Amino acid sequence: MDRILSFLRKIKRRLPGFNYSSYVKDYLFRANVTSCIYLSIVVAVLEIWMLINIISGAVFKDGHRSFVWIMQHTSSYIILLGTAVIMLIYSIGYLKGKIHNQKLGYGIRIFFMLISLTFGIYISYISYDRSGQVFAFVTMEAFCLCLLVWHPVNHFIILTLSFAIYLYLQNKLAPLSLSVKINSFTLWIVFLMCGINTHHQRRLEAEKDENLEKMTAYLKDKSLIDELTKLPNLECFQHNVMEIMSNGKTDISRMRFVFMDIENFKNYNEKYGFRSGNHFLRTIGQIIHATFENDVVARFSDDHFIAFAEAEGLIEKLVFIKKQILELENSISLGLKSGIYKATDPYIAPSVALDHARYACASIKKHYSRDFAEYSTDMDSEFKRKQHIINTIDTAIKNGYILVYYQPVVLAKNGKLCGAEALARWNDPEYGFLSPAEFIPVLEEYHQIHKLDMYVMESVCRDIKESYDSNYPRIPVSINFSRLDFELADPVKEVSACIEKYGISKKDIHIEITESAISETDQVLQQAIGGFREKGYSLWLDDFGSGYSGLNVLKDYTFDMMKIDMKFLSRFSDNQKTQPILSTIVELAGKIGMQTLTEGVETPEAYEFLRSIGCQRLQGYLFGKPMPREEFIKKMLAGEYQVSDELLS
Repeated sequence: MDRILSFLRKIKRRLPGFNYSSYVKDYLFRANVTSCIYLSIVVAVLEIWMLINIISGAVFKDGHRSFVWIMQHTSSYIILLGTAVIMLIYSIGYLKGKIHNQKLGYGIRIFFMLISLTFGIYISYISYDRSGQVFAFVTMEAFCLCLLVWHPVNHFIILTLSFAIYLYLQNKLAPLSLSVKINSFTLWIVFLMCGINTHHQRRLEAEKDENLEKMTAYLKDKSLIDELTKLPNLECFQHNVMEIMSNGKTDISRMRFVFMDIENFKNYNEKYGFRSGNHFLRTIGQIIHATFENDVVARFSDDHFIAFAEAEGLIEKLVFIKKQILELENSISLGLKSGIYKATDPYIAPSVALDHARYACASIKKHYSRDFAEYSTDMDSEFKRKQHIINTIDTAIKNGYILVYYQPVVLAKNGKLCGAEALARWNDPEYGFLSPAEFIPVLEEYHQIHKLDMYVMESVCRDIKESYDSNYPRIPVSINFSRLDFELADPVKEVSACIEKYGISKKDIHIEITESAISETDQVLQQAIGGFREKGYSLWLDDFGSGYSGLNVLKDYTFDMMKIDMKFLSRFSDNQKTQPILSTIVELAGKIGMQTLTEGVETPEAYEFLRSIGCQRLQGYLFGKPMPREEFIKKMLAGEYQVSDELLS
């Protein structure tokens, strides 16, 4: 018995119409309900019209109809009409959402089908008009089996039984001729094909709609859920927080925005690989989600997580999360830094609030003893200044708020002027004179530094052109480029185009690249250095000794000038190690074919020492601070700076 049932289940699974998803089944049911409305109306109108005909006596034009015949037809029409009305009421109620019982709908549809087919067979059987007997039967078959969608197997069974009953009854009235049998079989095939085709088309429509809905749901899920941690993403977080904050019952003063940053996660990735790193982040995401169980949390980006949580118990939760992180990995010095922001405006954008929390977190990034920081008034002032810098850099360049200052470079052997370094200054109408330490790190952080450096480069080329036209001495100028310049722009192309635009010489420009910016794996920067070298520019290695890869840089790259970082001259007189280190650096540079320039020279003692060890060029306050071009030219023309004979020749 079990084998028989198993065999029947296998057959059922392979038959069409039995393995559809719930979505397809619902779609087909709803399609049938819609068809039932139109079908019910058509049948109801037809039956009312037929009843009117009987009552008005129109049917008696062809001859006398007995009372029995009238009652048979009248009762049949009323029964079919009543069934159609019941199906119409259910269908309208279902589509309007007032009726939800699908089983009731199936029952009504089957009941209507049975009544309709019985009606068609019965009316055909009792009809006086033998030549038109078939029309009532065919009409009901078309209504029930072509307009309504049935499973192909069910369709076959219903169609075959109804035809068999009809033909059996007709044969009782009069033996069926061969032509009737053949035409009946042909009609059976037509109805079968129509029904199967209708079902097939509706099924394809349903599956197409299902796939579209699945894709829509998938895309929606992708747009709201972080794929790695399965936590909500930033967009979902902002939506949820806005709903909470717009709720009049929410006490904003009790809520806090939290920005969490896992410390030293980069080291974890380097040690264990990105796959393990991703697993670690998923684990941390689960811990954060469980810890902030009743709060809104999300993954912000990379190893950063965010929360909108109750202030009460917040610090304890953050301490617990850090403890869990340390327990997960104790061979690497991981940690958790958190920035907290208290919103006072219920209409503040979550993105702005998160920026404040993130800023607070960044303020303790290098403070080992501090794990939490709440956004303060001082931070707010600093944050607004940073935002002002980012938001107005384009305006500052356009309106000339960015100024190019020049600091003289002299030859160590005679103190004569041999060049200058171009340095940016910002005279802001709102904040006044901003120092480079205030705006350059901000522009680098927000990847806007290339705008400043390209502007300085353009200004220098224009100033050199003006010096040409005014017959001033041709003082070469060194221009600084950061690592980000090579990622965000094409300095090789930009410098070459600018030199061609103003008609100046490559010898008038020195390209400075910071030693700490150079990496063995930075292919873009390596290609750019090679590009400058091929085009014949003078390449200077800036701030040598400020990073940790100095000797590797000297080994792998070729530079014309080494600029020794000014930090070597701090406490020059007090630190006994300074002089032998500087002597060794200058000697090393000479052995590998590089000239040297030392920055930060402020005392005559430092000057004399550097000259004595063979350093070729010097720069520092002893020879002049950075100054506007007009002041620089004025001092040069006044003889305060004696120009090197090499530049005058």
